[in-house]
Amino acid sequence: MSEGNRGPGVADPATLRALTTSRAAARSMSDELLTHLPDLGDLPTQRALDAWVEQAADTLRALSEALEERLLDLGSAAAHDSSGRARHGGHA
Repeated sequence: MSEGNRGPGVADPATLRALTTSRAAARSMSDELLTHLPDLGDLPTQRALDAWVEQAADTLRALSEALEERLLDLGSAAAHDSSGRARHGGHA
């Protein structure tokens, strides 16, 4: 139906919603993870746990940023596609 009208770089609204939701969820989980740092009482174990939690939070932030970049790519592809059609629409 309308999917035939989309170019190869233009995502459908469901994909955009999924990317947006995933980006926000990854960022939220990163922030929330940092609030859950129990005191273990054993310094070496505490340091290992703290490092693991920080790495997990960093990974979630990186995922959020990657999803944001993908959304920006799709937005610029959509803008480029529509401007390209307007400029070259009459030429075969």
